[in-house]
Amino acid sequence: MPPPIEVRWLWRRIYTYVTTLLNSAGVIAIVCRLDDPSALKWLGLALIAANVIMATLYLAGATVTDWAKLAAAARRGD
Repeated sequence: MPPPIEVRWLWRRIYTYVTTLLNSAGVIAIVCRLDDPSALKWLGLALIAANVIMATLYLAGATVTDWAKLAAAARRGD
């Protein structure tokens, strides 16, 4: 029996590439229309956070349950 679709590398790559491209396109559209330095700062930080999440999904193969375990460990201070 094949593994569930969410753990196959092909679909993880497709998801990661598509979401990263959409994320970047949205940021480009916003940056072209935005003149507020404070808003640009927060937008940049949000982009970094989104890219970290995409990198862990693609490179480490993290799933939603892995993220939940990581968040629980961070709350406990492990």
